[in-house]
Amino acid sequence: MSLMYSPFFALGYKIAVNQGSPLNGFSEPFATCIYWGSVFYVILGLFFLRRFLLYYFNEVVTTITLFAVLFGTMLFIYTYSHGELSHGYLFCLFSVFLYLTHHWHRRPGYGFTIAIGAVLAIISLIRPTDILIFFLFLFWNVRTRQELPGKLNFLTRKFSHLLLMLLIGILFWVPQFIFWKHHAGSYFYFSYPGERFFWGDPQVLNILFSYRKGWITYTPLIVLSFAGIFFMKKEFPLSKYTIAGITILMIYVLSCWWDWFFGGCFGARGFCQHIAYLSIPLAALINEVFYNQKVTLLRNACAVLTTVFIFSCVCLNLGQTYQYLQHRIHPFAMSRKIYWDVFRKYHFKDGYEYEYWGALNMPDYEKLRSGEDRDQ
Repeated sequence: MSLMYSPFFALGYKIAVNQGSPLNGFSEPFATCIYWGSVFYVILGLFFLRRFLLYYFNEVVTTITLFAVLFGTMLFIYTYSHGELSHGYLFCLFSVFLYLTHHWHRRPGYGFTIAIGAVLAIISLIRPTDILIFFLFLFWNVRTRQELPGKLNFLTRKFSHLLLMLLIGILFWVPQFIFWKHHAGSYFYFSYPGERFFWGDPQVLNILFSYRKGWITYTPLIVLSFAGIFFMKKEFPLSKYTIAGITILMIYVLSCWWDWFFGGCFGARGFCQHIAYLSIPLAALINEVFYNQKVTLLRNACAVLTTVFIFSCVCLNLGQTYQYLQHRIHPFAMSRKIYWDVFRKYHFKDGYEYEYWGALNMPDYEKLRSGEDRDQ
């Protein structure tokens, strides 16, 4: 993240010098520049995602998809309010990765190879589990089982490119190794001591549907992406099985982390950046319901329902973002009762604060850390 922050941190430093503000990294010029830098990265991600989607969908479908992605998912709050967290930056990197992967498979050049290696390295440095996005690269242009040997043969012939990607990744990791050695005494250091994955106890239903932090509960728009997987055309370079597979894998991995709701935040923030590649099936569904030429009446009905659903999800997301920032939605202790009590309500009635705090479902972190009673 320091690498991503650095251009805007430097700008903040220059402004702080000019204004005579404290040069401590936390004064107003630094905070303002880092904030707008976060917004810049998300806009940059949307730019590259648009360029990528336009290779496969028309302008109308792409525009609706980008509108839904920004305003109908938790990407909005992690741009507008909590942009300094890693998710907007990762969304940008994921979008750039899709764009580069598309071009690399059309014309494998060493420039694209170096860029992909750098992007993957930064992704893995920010959030190591997100390196699993590399599966999209490996299974690009593999739509059937019969195409897998051909892809393996292609990658074998491009082994020098894969080796260069690896070398670029190692170069980006070297400063991290040096930092760990200097501060922790070891080139390899686990920065989450006492925390772990519980691979045999995934909290899949909780991470998707719980009132505490369910992905679908707080971002129902993602259901359209899941449904859109079934409408992905065979001509598309990524098969529906690849998209479904990596999504299921990420749900499993994140649900196995000891703190499956990832502390105080809005929604299941660990999935925020994954909307970049999940915008593909979302666009596929939008394209199907707007441009299916087979049954006109059914197409029109589905188009209306889809439009209403997207608009409703956008309104819900913006409303809940406001509720969260006004402390109506608790960052880690929401319960069923509180969720429905405050649903579409933006002001507490007199005396409700006492009922609110009494109905919260406070987690027991000691039990969670030990793997006991993870279904909280």
